[in-house]
Amino acid sequence: MDDRDQRRLIFHGSIVLLIGSLCGFPEFNAVSHAAPEAVVHAWRVAHDALIGGGIMLIAIGAAMGHVTLGPRGGAWLIGALLAVAYGAVVGLGLPPLTGVRGLAPTGPAVNFIAFVGNFLVAAGTVIALPLLIWGARSR
Repeated sequence: MDDRDQRRLIFHGSIVLLIGSLCGFPEFNAVSHAAPEAVVHAWRVAHDALIGGGIMLIAIGAAMGHVTLGPRGGAWLIGALLAVAYGAVVGLGLPPLTGVRGLAPTGPAVNFIAFVGNFLVAAGTVIALPLLIWGARSR
C-alpha cells in the first residue's frame, strides 16, 4: 500500500464526511418542522452513518502504511471500501429524499437504486474487512 492509496481513501472519506455533514441540514429541518418520525429517522441515519463512514475511510487511509497486501489485494481493499462508502451515500441518501427504503430489489426504479447502494455496503464490507484484517496482522 502506498501514499497514493492513503491519499485516495482520505480524499474520498472527506467527500463522504462532507455529504454526511450536509445531511444534518435536512435532518434539522425535518425535526424543527415536526416531519413524520420515519422521515426524521431516515435523515438521522443518513447523517450519522455517512459521517461515520467518512471518518472510517480517513482512519483506514491514515493507517494504510501498516497494511501489507499485494497489488491485487490492495486494489480489492480500496475498491471494496469505496463501494461501501458510495453505496452508503446512495443507499442511505435516497430514502429520505424519495420516501423509498431500498431494502428489497423491487420497483420503483429509485427503490431498486437504493437497494443496489445498500447491497454494495453489505458486499463491500464482507470483502474489505477480512482483507484489512489480513493485511494488518502481525508478521
